[in-house]
Amino acid sequence: MDRASNPPQATHDVEVLADRVRITLAGEFDLANEQELTSWLLDAIQAGPGHAVEVDMHDVGFIDSSGIRVLLQAHAAAAKHGGSFRLARASGTVREVLEIVAVYDYLTTGG
Repeated sequence: MDRASNPPQATHDVEVLADRVRITLAGEFDLANEQELTSWLLDAIQAGPGHAVEVDMHDVGFIDSSGIRVLLQAHAAAAKHGGSFRLARASGTVREVLEIVAVYDYLTTGG
């Protein structure tokens, strides 16, 4: 089966901590679940307005331009709400893709 007929599985978990909101993502992120990812990240930002949002990418196995666009939009939304947004533990192919499109450093600095 191809990706179009078998949408990638994706999950998330949110922890609201005293100093930040941590959202842990797992699975694959592309056009098929772009709206879900957007909703999860915006909900996490709104759960702790003005706080840092940390996105743990350790269990993300794939991300395409749709997923990257959502991460960039969430980064901007966090700043708009007075907080920060930072990716953590991106590795393997996901990290390579983020580095190739020159957003890895931007999304991991917490600005």
